[in-house]
Amino acid sequence: MYVLIMVLSFCLALIILRVFSFHKGVYNSSGIKSISGMRALLASIVAFSHFAHYIYSLDGQWVFDKDYFAWFSEGNFFVNSGKFGVLLFFMISAFLFYRWLDNETLTPGQLTHKLLKSRIRRIVPMFWFSGFVIIAVGVVQGDLTYSLTAVKDAMLWLLFIGSYRMGDFLTADVNAGVEWTLRLEWLLYLSIPLIYVLNRATKGKYKTLLILGSIGVIFCVAVGLRLWGKTYTDPRPVLGFAMGYLAYKYRDMFAHYKTSSLAGFAVIVLSLFSLSFTSNTFWYLIFLCCLTVIFFIVSSGNAVFGILENKTLMSIGEVSYSLYLIHGVVLYFIKQIPETLYPHSFLFYTLLSTLFFVASFYVAKLTYLFVEKPFIGSSNKKKVAMKTSPTN
Repeated sequence: MYVLIMVLSFCLALIILRVFSFHKGVYNSSGIKSISGMRALLASIVAFSHFAHYIYSLDGQWVFDKDYFAWFSEGNFFVNSGKFGVLLFFMISAFLFYRWLDNETLTPGQLTHKLLKSRIRRIVPMFWFSGFVIIAVGVVQGDLTYSLTAVKDAMLWLLFIGSYRMGDFLTADVNAGVEWTLRLEWLLYLSIPLIYVLNRATKGKYKTLLILGSIGVIFCVAVGLRLWGKTYTDPRPVLGFAMGYLAYKYRDMFAHYKTSSLAGFAVIVLSLFSLSFTSNTFWYLIFLCCLTVIFFIVSSGNAVFGILENKTLMSIGEVSYSLYLIHGVVLYFIKQIPETLYPHSFLFYTLLSTLFFVASFYVAKLTYLFVEKPFIGSSNKKKVAMKTSPTN
């Protein structure tokens, strides 16, 4: 039922966005169009995974955690949908950012400056804005009160190294705790200047080994955060960095998939399979393999029968970082509607889901235009797809 709700409500939302010309002011035709369209779907499925958790919990007990196991089931959709989005996002990040290592015209200092400047301008303003919204919500509802601990926690959160708490206030109640992925993405960005230096020192002989080794280190750090950190972290999506790099390294081998209808059909089949088959424990490797094939095909430029080049979808992809950070806030306000005011039915949940999508997309567009874009500047108008989500 919930998969059908997502499909129907997402399609209705796209129709509404199309009617009201959502693309105006945000549509960007540069770069790899198929990746732009994919970003929209990934951010949307992550958003719906949190919405599905909410509406499912209204009628039953949520049991779809790390211990849930079924070979094929709708329950696997609940478990896998968020993982699906995050893993492919990480592949996109690697595909687009390891290409910095191919720029031989910059000194290590220049590369570090340009890379970190672009990441700070692209990531920090919207992240801080979302943080200030979270703080405002906490203050207004009375759960966030002034204390030295709360101030320290808030500062650490804004620096990407905090926990889900600011004092006694749980930030994940407002933004669904999505910021954990940004910490791992920052490790990717920070590793690139070091790899650049070592790659130059070794005259490019061990570039792939250096990259894969750095990904191994990031994976170990993520495991440590999972075991001893104060917030949720899943180290497994870090493997997506390796797959994204391999897609970039061997991109010429996959170029012929761009116009292949069979490859487009494979993307659809593998997506449905990976969302319904278990990813429990080591079965995650099958999940990883399926999504790797999907990404190899889409990164070749295959638009999956033109779906990923839809103007409205690509426009959502352009604002997907804002969507990723802000959809939890939209859901938080929807949760404030008393349950007694609406029926618990398929029709109403579909309408509520459509409202959630439309509101999230438009709030994301507004924050993109007035928070993200002023800081991005003209330097971000790239002729290649040097953009990634959820953190570009």
